[in-house]
Amino acid sequence: MKLRAGVVQRALSYIAEEMGSVLKRSSVSPNIRERLDMSCALLDEDGRVLAQAEHIPVHLGSLSWAAPRLVERASELVEDEGDVMIVNDPYLTGTHLNDVTVMTKYKNVWIVNKAHHVDVGGPVPGSLNPNAKTLFEEGIVIEPALVAKRWRVLKVAEDLAKGVRGPKTFLADLKAQIAALRTGLQRLRELEDRYGDINEYKEDFLEASKRAYSERLAEVSGEGEAEVPLELPEGLAKIRVRLKVGEVVEADFSGSSDQVPYNLNAVEGIAYAAVAFFVKAMTVPEGPVDHGLYSLIKVKTREGSLLNPRFPAAVGAGNLETSQRALEAVVLAAQGFSHAPSGGPGTMSNLILSWGNKVYYETNAGGGSATKDSDGQNAVQWGMTNTMNTPIEIIEREAPVLFTRYSVRRGSGGAGTHKGGDGVVREFIALDDLKVTVIMSRYLTKSPGAKGGSDGEPGAVLVDGEPVEGYFSGELKKGSRLTLMTPGAGGWGRA
Repeated sequence: MKLRAGVVQRALSYIAEEMGSVLKRSSVSPNIRERLDMSCALLDEDGRVLAQAEHIPVHLGSLSWAAPRLVERASELVEDEGDVMIVNDPYLTGTHLNDVTVMTKYKNVWIVNKAHHVDVGGPVPGSLNPNAKTLFEEGIVIEPALVAKRWRVLKVAEDLAKGVRGPKTFLADLKAQIAALRTGLQRLRELEDRYGDINEYKEDFLEASKRAYSERLAEVSGEGEAEVPLELPEGLAKIRVRLKVGEVVEADFSGSSDQVPYNLNAVEGIAYAAVAFFVKAMTVPEGPVDHGLYSLIKVKTREGSLLNPRFPAAVGAGNLETSQRALEAVVLAAQGFSHAPSGGPGTMSNLILSWGNKVYYETNAGGGSATKDSDGQNAVQWGMTNTMNTPIEIIEREAPVLFTRYSVRRGSGGAGTHKGGDGVVREFIALDDLKVTVIMSRYLTKSPGAKGGSDGEPGAVLVDGEPVEGYFSGELKKGSRLTLMTPGAGGWGRA
């Protein structure tokens, strides 16, 4: 039984990975097709994670937080094979409106994927309005509903598409998500034909997973606390964590700032995702991602705070920026009792371009953390994002821009025994009038070093050579030049 349980566990992981491959190959938008801004998973009937693909960290931990409620709501809607529920309400799904979640069921296994749609309506292209105070100022809020019946896409999908920029792209990507679910169901059926009911194996492999993580956690046990600042469009907020690591991990974010009148609030699932990513990276990086891991994590927040706002507070950039600082706070708290790395860029350096009814979105790489063993990597997607680089040739094909510079931002990483990674410089000329939104929170504060290492340099945004704030939304006239300089990471150890 034990050996077969391991085989089934690995097979479930491969099913989730294959779902991601289908979604990548079937999607239309560069954000999913090139950047792989999506995640896939399998859940049991109690909402426990059986397997997740190694996709986006901020999606993965937050899904475990959201799964029991998602399963409860889906159970009310999904009746037949091929029935598909759709939802994007962040207070249910755990991230933000752009992440559209779909799920279906095969017997007692729920098949789920989440994909970032570049636009879900609202007054600002990209649905990431830096000045939004509520969800309804960001985009369409999709409460749980059937979007397909026995694999036939329902009219509700077309109705939703009418409210977004680029409705054809929205529909195509949604159908790609449904195709990925169908692949997952087919593979589950094949696995069951070969090994029988998955329920016979899940307790064994979940317990083995839990034991592997718990044993490693006990080796790095300790307690610490940290506070990091988060730039707002006006002023600073703080994220404070008290961390206790033993055979389980307890993280208390109750001391963080109150919720803010911007989209930088983050639903509680974000804090959970940050801790989950830290635990996996510090213990068994190659281990399975399932309930065995998540059962060891206990997160506490305070209702009405930055990391647990009251509905309907805006949360679009909380998924992007606040998630990075929550992870940074956990890393800093662990530096006092472990060989935790230095701080990374602390931002996803988001760029949104819009012209006509078309929208382009991406996150930009920054400097990677330095560790006790090595320098930080240059130009990497750090922490809660795990997306790929979009080649400039793809961007130029999609959007009316011409890139004049794309390079490593030399010297932006902090000094140390091991140097922090450098960020990047991306510069382009607008070939047509564009609407531009930049969300780069780390433009005032520096990425913290570790064990005496120097801090990394903050990011910068320039329009025609003149600096603007990291939260920039406005017009870019034809012929104007935009320059993004992303932050470097802190160094590790005294130089």
